Amino acid sequence: MSEPVPPPPPIHPPPPPQGRALGWFFAVSGTVLLVLTLGCIVAVTGGDPMDSDTGFAIVCGSPTLILGGVFLWLGSRRLKR
Repeated sequence: MSEPVPPPPPIHPPPPPQGRALGWFFAVSGTVLLVLTLGCIVAVTGGDPMDSDTGFAIVCGSPTLILGGVFLWLGSRRLKR
């Protein structure tokens, strides 16, 4: 009788490449969000920071300002790696 053939060794796929695409995506999208939000605030207030609508514009724009800042922070962290 012949000896049993051992099974082939397991094949492990290589890890995915660590590209910087996601970092660039976060950085660019965060910058776009910040620029658009600041542009909307300036448009609502008419360029006058003492306008009565300034507080309303900042309160309405604050979620996207915060999100843009978080995206920029995430992008900068990923690009530093």
